[in-house]
Amino acid sequence: MALRKLLCVALFVIASASLAPGGTANEAPSVVLKFYLQQQFGVNELGMVPAARAPVQGTNTGFGQEVVYDFTVTAGKSPQSKVLGYVRGTAIVVNNTAASTTFLVQNVIHYDNGNVRGTLSQQGEAIFSPVPWEYAITGGTGVFRNAYGFNIGRFISSTPTPNGNLITTYYEASVFLDR
Repeated sequence: MALRKLLCVALFVIASASLAPGGTANEAPSVVLKFYLQQQFGVNELGMVPAARAPVQGTNTGFGQEVVYDFTVTAGKSPQSKVLGYVRGTAIVVNNTAASTTFLVQNVIHYDNGNVRGTLSQQGEAIFSPVPWEYAITGGTGVFRNAYGFNIGRFISSTPTPNGNLITTYYEASVFLDR
């Protein structure tokens, strides 16, 4: 009898949780932000923690290396296109092989396109390669207060500059807002 009652309570809890509000596969995001990130390595990032292990041959970063950065968000591929804000955060190398380097990324997107203004907090792992990567949006401020969702990024280009490399990536952030 006690087991039957416990199973009924468990089924009720599962059924109740499935009715709770939140993002589902069928729910459209409240807003989708589309932007480019201009990552000027050699200028707008600072090494905070040296690598715990030396870089693997053919890579530039060693396991455990941590950087803090401040990069520009633009409306177009060109660094000279309309500025929409900036991204500040940290990245830690959590895995590196000759094929790829994986970063644990935590950052805040400061976004202002003239109509929509606020910040989004995001985190996740990224392998900067032709295959898209995804971050979890875990909160925000301004119009994005209590936001959640996901942000999918993909590599666009890497251009050598006198000070380092300009890496351009494209993002589409699907943002859900509790209204």
